[in-house]
Amino acid sequence: MTEFLELETQDAVRMPWNVLPGSKSEAAQCVIPVSAIYTPLKPFPNTPTLPYAPLRCRNCRSVLNPFSIVDFSSTKIWICCFCLQRNHFPPSYQSISETNMPAELFPQYTTIEYESPSEKASLTNPVFLFVIDTCVIEEEIGYLKSSLLQVVGTLPENCLIGLITFGTYVHVHELGFGQIPKVYVFKGSKEVSKDQVLEQMGFFANKLKPTTGVIAGVRDGLSQESMSRFLLPASECEFTLNSILEELQRDPWPVPADYRAARCTGTALSVASHLLGICVPGSGARIMAFLGGPSTEGPDCVKDFV
Repeated sequence: MTEFLELETQDAVRMPWNVLPGSKSEAAQCVIPVSAIYTPLKPFPNTPTLPYAPLRCRNCRSVLNPFSIVDFSSTKIWICCFCLQRNHFPPSYQSISETNMPAELFPQYTTIEYESPSEKASLTNPVFLFVIDTCVIEEEIGYLKSSLLQVVGTLPENCLIGLITFGTYVHVHELGFGQIPKVYVFKGSKEVSKDQVLEQMGFFANKLKPTTGVIAGVRDGLSQESMSRFLLPASECEFTLNSILEELQRDPWPVPADYRAARCTGTALSVASHLLGICVPGSGARIMAFLGGPSTEGPDCVKDFV
């Protein structure tokens, strides 16, 4: 019992079972489900803070840890303990050996903290992604435009802003192309995956898309130019954003008399989360959704008759 209390003190994790079931039949026989209680703000006075970014698996994005299988030979690779993906160590890890291991491989450091100066500096700007429902009456559209124009004028100049409008379809506005309004449209009745967002929004228009691994941010192959088309500092996109908001109109698609408007809220929020995961992975961002009613189209919709 003392051993489990020590582990709980070390990692701030408590589980109802000491051993996980090894098969589906054993899991079905468990009266208490397998679960975990994690205390994220628990203080760890003896845990070091590493002054660099964590080394992540190319396939599942999990972090190098003491349970990973490490080959200290000339190949210098490590195998992810979650997906068994083989990963090469970067040049900064080439001097590691069985007697010279980095702190994240020490068995007593199953919980550890990282603080990368470069990543910390790059994630200081707040991110706001506006998701606007256009299935409302013209009067409400007018009030919303007026309020949003005031909000945009009060935002800090360094914060990043993006814009998505939706009704029957989802419209992702390209704020980095102010000469002519440019919009990417997704059908609201279908689920949209992250790969579809990457492909249809042209993130790899001029370069080869990686065939394996998670694609998110500059470190995984995306260019800063392709991402800045959709998330721009307020000082650079204020004019374009104001022009789009001033011309914002009600969703033009006709609605039968006994039906609600086709409002694809689920698809719009899914596209918004994919866009943030691609452009600003691992950073704090806020999706500000302005809704006029229940979702009646696409994923997570409710009955669309009244």
